[in-house]
Amino acid sequence: MPGASGNGEYLPYFFLSYARTPRNDPNGPSPDIWVQRLYNDLSNEILQHTSLPHGVQPGFMDVDLQAGVEWEPRLASELAMCRVFVPLYSRRYFHSVQCGKEWAAFDLRRRRHANGKRDLPEVIVPAYWVPVPEYEMPDMAKSIQFTDPALGPHYVDRGLYGMMKIGRFRDHYKSAVFALARRIIEVAEGVRLPAGEPTDYASIKSAFTRDPERRFQVTIVAATKETLRGGRVEDYYGSDAADWNPYHPHSSRPLIDAVADTIRELDFEPEIGSFEDHHQALVSNRTPACPGLVLLDPWALTDRRNRELLREFDQANNPWIGVIIPWSGADEQISERSAGLREKLQAVLPCKIAQARLEARKAVQGVATVEEFDSTLRPLLRRLASSYLRNAQAFPPKTPGSTRPRLWGRQDDRPEQEGMP
Repeated sequence: MPGASGNGEYLPYFFLSYARTPRNDPNGPSPDIWVQRLYNDLSNEILQHTSLPHGVQPGFMDVDLQAGVEWEPRLASELAMCRVFVPLYSRRYFHSVQCGKEWAAFDLRRRRHANGKRDLPEVIVPAYWVPVPEYEMPDMAKSIQFTDPALGPHYVDRGLYGMMKIGRFRDHYKSAVFALARRIIEVAEGVRLPAGEPTDYASIKSAFTRDPERRFQVTIVAATKETLRGGRVEDYYGSDAADWNPYHPHSSRPLIDAVADTIRELDFEPEIGSFEDHHQALVSNRTPACPGLVLLDPWALTDRRNRELLREFDQANNPWIGVIIPWSGADEQISERSAGLREKLQAVLPCKIAQARLEARKAVQGVATVEEFDSTLRPLLRRLASSYLRNAQAFPPKTPGSTRPRLWGRQDDRPEQEGMP
């Protein structure tokens, strides 16, 4: 990862994520000089208490990203390497698109590392820069707190900035920095989150905003352990259809988790449900509200009711709703009954099977491995989104001469590169 902190042996301990303060006086000092001092103080404490060699930076802060630097690849690399994510909570932080993208990129990395496990690695260590009312904090921030008596009695009321700025609290500030550095080291060396692949930072969406208009409907047609029939083994199922894991034991992750992550990377919000939940959208030829994908368990074809619903869905033949069928080559029961299941599939989904595009045919004919599923999913989702755009109703501007017609409700932003030089 060229240009990133650390090296092949030493990963940076932390990534300091902060919201930049607007510069009102172009000739004055940077208003973020105090954040940089905090970063330097944290770095010095970590250097004192670790064995990092000369020349290896203990952390990363974007202050060194100057004009002309390809900052998105650099940020993606740093977020893929740092061992601990340190969001600097402020009222401005949770309104920053860039801070939300940094959080989302790091959170995606730790979810991939968890690989479907319920307990995510606790590698986010927040710090209070200034007090933030709880009602202004998104749910994911409320659930991640770092409190320690060593932070001192003024930490929550004043924040690091308040203690740093006022002389009589500077000893308290030093104690708080020491406690924060100690926690970063403890988490970094205890969890040992490995480096990941840099995410596509340009396309990732802020974790703090969800545009309800940019939905991607995902319909799961699969059983649960309680509803299985025909002598099917339970290994691939759970208490909910969302627990279905067709590539067990090669993957320990429910399939919907991987699908949802990819959908979010494409700047959509997954709307997950059953055939009954999405019945109207699946069988209607009305103007679509969003693109969609059906995740179909081949074993579900043994159920007559499922076949009826799928036949009705196929007759609607909506091009903005696709089908992908995990057909694991390692699943002995599926392999043994392959001929009969494919015959049922051909009977209920003839239109989808006859689709001309390669990625659509491949998806509906069966995807044998989790690796093949990953490589098939993204182009399929892109095609379905494009098909939706071709068929969706445009919303004209409310006033003459305003912005061009849009296909989704107003998005937040594609803002200016907030937080960047």
